[in-house]
Amino acid sequence: MRLRLKYGFPTLAQMTPEEFADAKSLWKFFYANECFKHVENACSFILQSGMDEKHPAYFPLITAIYVLYGKPFKSSRVVGKLSKEFVPPKFRELHDLMIMHRDQLYAHTDAHNFDDPFPGVPNQVRVRRVSSEARMIGTEFYARPPVLPHVIALCREMQKKTSYHINKLQNRHFKKHLPKGPGEYPINVFNMAGPFFLPKQPPFEP
Repeated sequence: MRLRLKYGFPTLAQMTPEEFADAKSLWKFFYANECFKHVENACSFILQSGMDEKHPAYFPLITAIYVLYGKPFKSSRVVGKLSKEFVPPKFRELHDLMIMHRDQLYAHTDAHNFDDPFPGVPNQVRVRRVSSEARMIGTEFYARPPVLPHVIALCREMQKKTSYHINKLQNRHFKKHLPKGPGEYPINVFNMAGPFFLPKQPPFEP
């Protein structure tokens, strides 16, 4: 069988448009599943450890919860994103709140943000005067978390939904496309003229 070169890697068989779309969906759903898993783990760690806003790791963990949750719903130039409709209806109010806070507080820092009785309160820089001393504070860093048990329930539901689609796509394509030899083979989401899996890569060492 002759090899063709396209975008720098060899191709053995061209995917159909349906296979190429499914390769992108498999990548998207797996990535989303990992994000929701990390959010659940971060929420559980805060609850189990009894951590509060006085702990130095508290704000970074809360930030990670919002940013990781929002990643699957934000634009990707290659594989697309999950839509709001993918979220179960009973969780959509919580989802909307998390995305809004992610966009205006945690992943970006706007001096003016969502509606508040005192505009800009969540992202203000203030001077706190105590007697003869003064120090600067940022209101953002005193933000309270969402109700973490509800976020855990949301992420578990999202993991179930994404796992369903992952399994469905694996069952549809792995028997035909799964490489024969041992190794690590990236899913091809860049070039429909190539195979479902790219050539073997060196082992990933996190």
